[in-house]
Order: sequence, then structure tokens, then C-alpha cells
Amino acid sequence: MSLRLLSRAARPSTSRIALRPFSTTFRRSDVLSDLDKQINPREIIEQKKKLMEEKYAQKLKERAEQEGVQGFEELKQKIIQPKLDAEKAARDAKDAEREQARLAATEKVEDPVSERVQAERKKKEAKSQGQKDRTGVKPLADIINLPLIHLTPHDTKAISQIWNAFHTSHPTLSNAFLSASLPSETYTSMLNVAKENPFFVLPLPRLSAAPVENADQPEIKTDEYEMFYLQWLFHPTPTAGSPASADANPKALPFTTSIIFTPLEEFKRSGEWAQPYLVLTHYPELSQTHDVVLMRGEISPASAGGPDGSLLNPGFLLSQQQAQLLALALQRFYCTDIALPGESEQMMVERASRKEALRGFRERPEEWDWAGLVEKSYGGLV
Repeated sequence: MSLRLLSRAARPSTSRIALRPFSTTFRRSDVLSDLDKQINPREIIEQKKKLMEEKYAQKLKERAEQEGVQGFEELKQKIIQPKLDAEKAARDAKDAEREQARLAATEKVEDPVSERVQAERKKKEAKSQGQKDRTGVKPLADIINLPLIHLTPHDTKAISQIWNAFHTSHPTLSNAFLSASLPSETYTSMLNVAKENPFFVLPLPRLSAAPVENADQPEIKTDEYEMFYLQWLFHPTPTAGSPASADANPKALPFTTSIIFTPLEEFKRSGEWAQPYLVLTHYPELSQTHDVVLMRGEISPASAGGPDGSLLNPGFLLSQQQAQLLALALQRFYCTDIALPGESEQMMVERASRKEALRGFRERPEEWDWAGLVEKSYGGLV
């Protein structure tokens, strides 16, 4: 037998072998279909759908009536559409900003001189703002035109008149502010005393609760007083608006000072967070050029939920008269190193007693004698 015949004889015939399918797609599909019918029968799905519609149908109907639409589709369109419109408007605005920025970048013409001028201006503005932010005091250059004061001839009297007229004739400032001016020498003396005695207390006469007989408004009481705690704060004086000095080593300006007046009882309760009733600020920017220091007093406005406002000055915590009394009493105690012209021996003794009161409050507050404080503060004034 030849090898070719042997090979054919050994090869099995394929006609007798049963063919088996290689894919189980049809059988697996049937199984999944049966399983789906068992897990989620059509009847159960329809029942759940009906229950959901019944549950929210009334709410959707009420909302549709509120919105003035007929059906759920219109309701959905009315609620969603404004949001879509807003998102589109935001995208359009952002695209417009990008386009403007691109045009500005391509069309910008560099001007070195202009850029330097703008940079210097921004630097000065930032410096001025920084000084204001650090001290909490509005610089004098933001209140009056200091360069104009220096460029045109103004004497001390003219500056004082301008300063007082600005505060007393202003329609919105007259009720909220005090104003005064004092010689530089007087301020320097007060400053020295204040550095040694930055805290003190002053009595303030109360107002009558209602107009007294034969008077149109409440009056100052001379038998009832409220104690006020005062605190001095010292700030570096800004030089913005001041002319350049010709001296190689110019003398520094005195400190700008703020004196905060707070009712003593409120200060005991809240400490530094207590509401101040009055803040006096001294501006020494013109002390070296015009020998004058300007004083500004700001009366705190009354607020809802805060202390009651003044009967004589509605909307503010103190009346003008009360604020002036506190300012005068402050000068009486902090000008004790200055002898008045023609001062009598009795006046000198009284001035010395006020200075001793400051020292006693500073050194021995627990032993400090309150007796005579009213007379020391307002003797001859009220």
C-alpha cells in the first residue's frame, strides 16, 4: 500500500461528525429575557408608574397653575429656560471680555513717560491709603486742600476760620462734628502730658429726660453725671500734601492723636469693643508751617439696637453741647503745664490739683479720690 493511500485511510470522514454551534447567543438572550420578565414584570412597572403619577400629579398641577402654564412640558420649559438664558448670557459676557482684553493687548501703545507718571500716582495713593488703614484716622489731606493752603498765603487766623466754617456750615457735618484750632506750643504741651497719662476719666452732665419748664428742649443737669473713660492714641503724621523741606535734616512732625470717649460702664462691660461716643482728632500737619494744629471731633451716630440717641441731637449719641463739654474738660486736665496769662494764685493751685489728679489716676487708681472731679472739670462752666 502506498503512503498516499495510507494517509487517506487514516483521515476520518467529516460526513459522520455532528456539527455543534460555536455561539450561544440565542440561548443566552432567551435566558436574560426570561430573567428580566421575572425581575421586572410589565405589570409591576406600569403599576409603579401609575403610582408616581398619582403621587405628584396634584403638586405638578398646582405649580403649573401658579406659573400660568398648561402642562408639565410647558412648566419644565418655563423653569429651565431662564437658567439656560442666564448661562448663555454669562458665556457671552465672558467671551466679550476675552475679546476686549485681546484687542487691548494688541492695540496698546507703550508710553514709558505716561507709565512712570501713573506708577508714581498709584504709589502715592497706595501710601496714603495705607496710612489711613493703619491708623484708622482720615488724613487731613483728604479733608482740606493742603497743597492749596501752602501755595497761597494763609495765616493762622484764616486757616482756623476756613476749618470752622467747613464744619459748622456744612448741611450734614454740623450735627456730627466739632472743630477747633490751637497753637502748636499748646498741642506740644498736651502731647507730653498725654504720653504720661494716656488714660483718664471725666464726668459728663446728663440731659433732662424732657423739656424743663419754660424751655423748648431738654437742658443740661448739674446734679447728675455719667463717667466717661478716655484713651489717647498716637499715630505717625502723614506727610502727603506738605511741601518739601529745605533743611538737610527736617524736623519730624508731631504725632497725630485720637482721643476716644466711652461711657465707663460700657467700657467695663466690653473693654476695647465698647461703642465710643466721641472721638477727638488733632491734626499737626500745619504746625511747623503755620503754627496751628486743627482739632476735629466726631460724634458717633446712634444705631438700631445700640445706645439711645441724644434728645438734643437726634440720630447721634451726644449733643453738641455735651461733646463740647468733654473737649473743654480734656483741655483743662491736659494743659496743666501751661500757665494762663494773668493767672492768679488760686488758678495756679487749681491747675496743680488737676495735674495731681492725673498722676494719682495713673499711679494709684485703686486709691484714686473721685471727690472734686466735677469741680475740677467744669468749675465755672456749668
